[in-house]
Amino acid sequence: MTYLAASQPRFILHIGANKTGTSSIQRMLLENRQVLHDAGWEYPDFHLLHMAHHRLAYSIGGRRDLALAGDWESEFRNLISDRDKRFVFSSELFFRVVPPEKVAHFFPPEETRIVLYLRDHLSYMMSWYAQAVQGRNLIADFSDYVKVFNTPLTSYLSRWEEVYGHDRIVLRPFVRSMLEGQDSRIDFLQFVDGVAPSAATLAAAESNLSISGNLLFFKRLLNNYMTIEEAESYPITEEFGGLSMAKESFNGRFKASRDEVGTVRRVFHADIAALAQRGLEFPPMPEEVTGHACPNFDTLHEDVRLIKEIAMNTGKHFLRYATRWQDWRSL
Repeated sequence: MTYLAASQPRFILHIGANKTGTSSIQRMLLENRQVLHDAGWEYPDFHLLHMAHHRLAYSIGGRRDLALAGDWESEFRNLISDRDKRFVFSSELFFRVVPPEKVAHFFPPEETRIVLYLRDHLSYMMSWYAQAVQGRNLIADFSDYVKVFNTPLTSYLSRWEEVYGHDRIVLRPFVRSMLEGQDSRIDFLQFVDGVAPSAATLAAAESNLSISGNLLFFKRLLNNYMTIEEAESYPITEEFGGLSMAKESFNGRFKASRDEVGTVRRVFHADIAALAQRGLEFPPMPEEVTGHACPNFDTLHEDVRLIKEIAMNTGKHFLRYATRWQDWRSL
């Protein structure tokens, strides 16, 4: 079920959520600014970061360390002062990071349509987990991760509903078969009045590969020897993203057992039911997820040797932390 705001909103605010093809939507909006303009919309280059309005989100949220410098608020007010123009803004940071009541000071509820995509809990948590292992120093296995980081999606959604109201929020499932044209970009454009998806240029879809299998397991082991600051330092995350291409089992979906899937189902049971009451129903959760074992003990030693060989030959930065591991030299 879709809930639309007023037929002619002045603002469309795409608030995410993360892990729902946000970068693809943002790239589409940026590359089709002329198409949007011809239909009376603007996707403004207001301090864009990675094609999105992340810095605006940080500024509205009061993150001093990441906010825009100077009188950004006056700059923003001046940008939107022409009331004959309508605007699309996008950042997945809005959903979780920015209090909706602060957002309403800049995007009045009566003039705004909120667009929010949500992903089914199992694939959402699996994607979050792989990213957390890759980009931080997380050492927990998937099941423990779910037990700790299990904030219901409705806890965030409810805050937006309190400020913007149920009818001003377009709530969509990030499930390919349930999207218009089976494409989140085409699906999004149906809510931008006057912009026909057929008029937009859609670049070949990009896919951010998640690390998996024994590469994911190796990074978990390595995380024991890094502080969070070290794990987040450039270019550690990018190095493991590159390594994901070294072997087919190093990327894609990792295996989730019946017990692990059961944990997700149990932890998010109430949240799934609450979203269904709002008209957002996902396909049934599978009993288990086929994918690359993490770890795969049958190939663990040869896979770690491959990782080490590539790292040594290309001078990877993570080597400085791997040498803290006493067994590293004998691998």
